[in-house]
Amino acid sequence: MINLKTPFLVITAAIVLNSCGSSSKVVKNYNPYNDISGLTLDTKDAPTLVYIRPGAPGLDAYDTFMVGDIILDERDSRLIDIDTEDLVRIRTYFGESLEKHLMEKGYEIGSGPSNQTLEMSFVLSGIKAPNASANVTSVILPIALKVGGITVEGSFKKSNSDRTDAVVISTSKGSRFANASPWSTWADVESALDQWAQGIANAVDKAHGK
Repeated sequence: MINLKTPFLVITAAIVLNSCGSSSKVVKNYNPYNDISGLTLDTKDAPTLVYIRPGAPGLDAYDTFMVGDIILDERDSRLIDIDTEDLVRIRTYFGESLEKHLMEKGYEIGSGPSNQTLEMSFVLSGIKAPNASANVTSVILPIALKVGGITVEGSFKKSNSDRTDAVVISTSKGSRFANASPWSTWADVESALDQWAQGIANAVDKAHGK
């Protein structure tokens, strides 16, 4: 069986390397939302924080995947500056992106507890989507004056268990240069979430030998 550690490191690598317009940043002054008791911090995957439970099942143990809660970190007072409609929309966007990328690779999306179902839950914070009007300084080479960003904390567990087997935390920020959508700081946030979804789907494929 493939150890859980290897495919989850693939997830974090994909989050960083699959990016066209955003990049992973050092996670600073962040206390994990999830209980990481019994998990071991892997320092080799900086700047992303990766906590793994030794001996946990590998991703190859699962043939069905379930998107659990996607919540906002109530500890982040900056969220009050963002419209409620935008926060609801971005949570929905992330859930749909996760399911889309997994289904496109042929994996089943579950809705209930099972030994073969991996449940993935997420906490969103540090959302930055400043007003991006008049945000492009050049038509030939778009350069954004303002960029968006987000911190995502993902937790992974067997869906019929209360034991968390992995926690991954990543902070992403858009790029001012060569940004595919420099006129939209929300596009930076969506790009970071798409990278998470694609990274998870790629990691599952790797674990299953595809």
